[in-house]
Amino acid sequence: MFEIWTHRVVGGASALFFSAGMAFAQTDKPNIIYILVDNWGWGDVGIQGSTTPTPEIDALAAEGMRLLNFNVENQCTPTRSAIHTGRLPIRSGTFKVPAPGEPDGLAPWEYTIAELLSDAGYKTALYGKWHIGSKVGRMPNDQGYDEWWGINEGSNAAGYTSTPQFDPDVAEIPYMWEGKKGEPSVKTVPYDVEAKRNLDHGSTDRAVEYIKGNADGDDPFFLYLGYTHFHPPWGVHDDFKNKSGAGVYADTKMEVDHNIGVVLDAIDNAGIADNTIVILTGDNGAANYPSPGIVTGEVGGSNGPWRGGLGTTYEGGMRSPAMIRWPGKVPSGVVSDEIISALDWLPTVASMSGVPELVPSDRPIDGVDQSAFLMGQTKKSAREYVVAYQGEKVWAVKWRNMKVHFATAEGTHSIVQTYTFPQVFDIKEDPKESYELWGNEGYIHAWVMAPVTNILTEIGASMVEFPNIKPGQDFEGYK
Repeated sequence: MFEIWTHRVVGGASALFFSAGMAFAQTDKPNIIYILVDNWGWGDVGIQGSTTPTPEIDALAAEGMRLLNFNVENQCTPTRSAIHTGRLPIRSGTFKVPAPGEPDGLAPWEYTIAELLSDAGYKTALYGKWHIGSKVGRMPNDQGYDEWWGINEGSNAAGYTSTPQFDPDVAEIPYMWEGKKGEPSVKTVPYDVEAKRNLDHGSTDRAVEYIKGNADGDDPFFLYLGYTHFHPPWGVHDDFKNKSGAGVYADTKMEVDHNIGVVLDAIDNAGIADNTIVILTGDNGAANYPSPGIVTGEVGGSNGPWRGGLGTTYEGGMRSPAMIRWPGKVPSGVVSDEIISALDWLPTVASMSGVPELVPSDRPIDGVDQSAFLMGQTKKSAREYVVAYQGEKVWAVKWRNMKVHFATAEGTHSIVQTYTFPQVFDIKEDPKESYELWGNEGYIHAWVMAPVTNILTEIGASMVEFPNIKPGQDFEGYK
């Protein structure tokens, strides 16, 4: 379906766990910038079929490696947890988006990518959306970030106070927050529809200033940008209102592309492009919201050739646009259909930063080190499967080009179907997952259950040895 490893030149296992506070030499450590886009459909990029151009994103893809088979969790919170910990979100009690009032957030015991890099001598900052801990004590500055500014909960919270039934006596007014390491985070201004329209613009401005202020420093830096586009409530910064002439979704696409270009320009202007890793991904596929806004353009999002979207375990919910650039280290102009997971970033970044020994060995780490693959030393990914959970249940397992479904849902808000026998699809030849092979082929594909069963058995055994943390639990370690 896709050409793997086409070149056009344009420009695990873990070891000893180190505790916080250990210092490392700064020589040759790359800066790292991770940009995460909210509800980003696989087809919402020009180079992957968008009818609204995305020139900045397309240029970034050409300068590095574009990952066609990058797999995320199917909701906001689980993906952010996976990126930050390298652990299946079910292990951390972060397996779904928590409703207001439900226990949430990473246990302080979890060791995040920000803590790892901080222990490696990095300065760290987060601007934008966090969404893996809404309470003081579970915010970014409690999990390795020197400073942060943005929102602690989901993007949709911006619309709460706009509903006529909202009552501040029974539900908290959402706020923007900021904080510094060693100090409690504090509320700043209410997070409402207007605040959301300007949030990504504000995050970008802060990112530019951070890059300028740290480009000539003695220490490398890790900057995490959590954008809130493409998540409702819809609205863009005034500079992009009606700019596309095609509705607010297309306006949003233009703003996202522009903001990413501004960050890339800041890197170039600071003269640090050659020693800066830029990672750009989404957190889940585009949403399949039922909406009356089709006339005004308030719906949109393309998951490309894939079935499903946000909240599903079809490929449209599991795949996101993804690319990585590190000039001279990650080969340029490479397009790959190899399987990569959001879980893989923590061990991969640790290796690329020269500190693989900081990856914890006192807990299961489900991510694998993909540095050799991403740096062109091998053409094969270090993984050949991903397990897709919906909440605490396994809904699907993708193994090589085969996909086994135990349960499905067609959209973001739809009925769940379970099956007496698993459904099997060939996702390379059948991206819409529309021709089921177990029943239609007379059981001849039932053999796929052998590797899938082995995968699930191994994960299940590790969860017996290392029990999963419950949502909101103050966990102190495995005994």
